[in-house]
Amino acid sequence: MGVKYVGGGRNLGKTFVIGVGNYLFGDEGVGVHVVKKLMELKLPEDVEVIDGGTGGVALLEFFEKADRVIVVDAALGGGEPGDVYVINPSQLEREEVRVLASLHEMNLYTLMEVAEELNILPEVIVVGVEPKEYNKMSTSLSREVEAALPKVIEKILELIY
Repeated sequence: MGVKYVGGGRNLGKTFVIGVGNYLFGDEGVGVHVVKKLMELKLPEDVEVIDGGTGGVALLEFFEKADRVIVVDAALGGGEPGDVYVINPSQLEREEVRVLASLHEMNLYTLMEVAEELNILPEVIVVGVEPKEYNKMSTSLSREVEAALPKVIEKILELIY
């Protein structure tokens, strides 16, 4: 990628990077594709990368253990396929940007509300990628979303460091 990160002075506590989405539906699975690439990198010891698949209530376990959660998912923000968004959770509430993963019929905002009620809500950041095709059965990403992966990974590394 040509980007070097130095972690000096970093004390953010436990961070989980969770890729969510359905790997079988093309761009809808972009979060899973991203975390598979992140798993190949040397990251700080307090950062754990998780393939969250289609998620659901099981993700609360990671919310409980984390100081910060970075969720990677396809997101409908009205942009061009491959556009990358860093989404503030308040945008999820107002649905300015729609994160695709249903998290087994519980959207991310609802999951965050449950975590808040349980007093286990960490800082949450969403890195979203505008999909081209998200309802077509395929294990491959569209050309546009595939081309965006280095930018997505760079953005996540910026958030980590």
